[in-house]
Amino acid sequence: MIVHILRMYDSKHPRTWDESLPYVQHSYNLALQSSTGHNPFQVGLGFQPLCPIDVAMPLAATHTDLVHVQSKTDKATSFIEHIQHIRR
Repeated sequence: MIVHILRMYDSKHPRTWDESLPYVQHSYNLALQSSTGHNPFQVGLGFQPLCPIDVAMPLAATHTDLVHVQSKTDKATSFIEHIQHIRR
């Protein structure tokens, strides 16, 4: 899959595909996968990391901004349950 994306992305400059790889990989990892219903970041990390646009526009509310303050134990338990739910 990544090979096809790189081929389309770098068709004009095929010798510089390695320069595009981090961007293509990040985009792929943000895309929802039909097999899990989640993106690879959510499955592997349990959360979706910030994108450059999220950093550029810090005033936009994110899901983590809306989560209530919890104790460290509650956060850890919630995180484990979330990961287990995604992997099921």
